[in-house]
Amino acid sequence: MSTEQATREVEARESNTTSPGNSLILSIVLFLVLFGLFAGGLYVMSLLTLWSFVGGLAMCIVALFLTFDLVPRFLT
Repeated sequence: MSTEQATREVEARESNTTSPGNSLILSIVLFLVLFGLFAGGLYVMSLLTLWSFVGGLAMCIVALFLTFDLVPRFLT
């Protein structure tokens, strides 16, 4: 067996490991904050005035933006 082949086997073995995972506390906090913001936005949208609808819509959009922008940054 050549040293090049042995090196490739070692690299393949090392690249086949899994990550230790994400922090459970951080995951729970992010979920509660972002879900609360989204649910609060839906509630504010239901108050049936133009400004509450616009404000609730903004809350929902911010919650979704943070979910798809902030969460991948913290949990990777």
